[in-house]
Amino acid sequence: MGACMSSESNDEIEQKKRSRMIDQGLEEDSKRLRKECKILLLGSGESGKSTIVKQMKIIHQNGYTVDELALYRLTIYKNVVDCSKALISAMRQFEIVPENDLVHEYADYLLSYQVDPDPHKPLDPEVGIAVVTIWKDPSISQVMDHQSEFYLMDSAP
Repeated sequence: MGACMSSESNDEIEQKKRSRMIDQGLEEDSKRLRKECKILLLGSGESGKSTIVKQMKIIHQNGYTVDELALYRLTIYKNVVDCSKALISAMRQFEIVPENDLVHEYADYLLSYQVDPDPHKPLDPEVGIAVVTIWKDPSISQVMDHQSEFYLMDSAP
């Protein structure tokens, strides 16, 4: 029935092109999925599950973006300040007197300090000085003797 004279309309040509593009996309997705490996990490809290994921990202996905690094920096700042506050609170709870008089001032400063939620803003240098001064005070070893009696993140000491 006119096979020699029949020609495809523009709509049919476009539909075939679109079909080939979809087929090609599906083939590429299939190849990519065959290379993917999914892992289920099980473990108790603070056992290193997220650390493994972070290491895999560094090794296999060319590391972190600038924004991801800024968010991790903010988390580290918060952890440092929170752990310092926990040590100060424990020091006061167990009535342990620091040897360095500056520790009292720095303790008050840190207890009232709030980390800026802007991940691109650096930590106040005074916070670093306060944390180091408190940590170096000999009374901290006495506080750590009571570690089972207050909460301190596993990564703190």
